[in-house]
Amino acid sequence: MDQVNHNKNVIEVCKNSLDYIKLRQDYLSKDNLLREYKAISEEFKEWLKKGYQTESIIYLIEFKK
Repeated sequence: MDQVNHNKNVIEVCKNSLDYIKLRQDYLSKDNLLREYKAISEEFKEWLKKGYQTESIIYLIEFKK
């Protein structure tokens, strides 16, 4: 394999690796957000069950923005 083809292959492998890392980070970020939203939902349910005042729940609504 000549040097030019080798360099092209190396660049292609690096690009593919970086693309994979970016996709993985995006997936993990979305997965983490989903877990956070579920946790907020559970906290909200607990607050409603315990009868906390509506003013206390505003913080949850603002956090989700």
